[in-house]
Amino acid sequence: MFRLHSWIDISVVRTTSSIIAVCALLTSCGRGQGPDDTIRNAYAWYVRELKSGVDPLEQKRTELKEFVTDGFLTSIENMRTELESNPFMDAQSFDAKLSIEKITKDSHAATVRIGLSGRICGQQVLNVYLVKVEGRWKVDDVKAVEDR
Repeated sequence: MFRLHSWIDISVVRTTSSIIAVCALLTSCGRGQGPDDTIRNAYAWYVRELKSGVDPLEQKRTELKEFVTDGFLTSIENMRTELESNPFMDAQSFDAKLSIEKITKDSHAATVRIGLSGRICGQQVLNVYLVKVEGRWKVDDVKAVEDR
């Protein structure tokens, strides 16, 4: 009788744990990633690629499209010569820490003010504009903030 009772307790605990885990997963899936998550993931991925010697604009376009809209990718391509001469685009310059300062969003668009601070690039504040494309937040534009 004791063994049966212990087996039932273990079975109930496992079942309850499984139900809680499934509920947690469904809740997080329903929430989805926010615009700030997209920015963090995109920045981390981009820096990692640059530091490994890969040019994401040329060699990882498919992966880049997970984070940015086609329109933003086109505008980057149009500014490519300006970007190549910018020391900030050098992989060694990407020592900056990213901080999320402010998020403004509705169901289809978001503006996220971020701070980048590092020993090489100094301090920069940017507004990152995102739109929702097929249920995912994607970067649509980035502008430097002149006055805070």
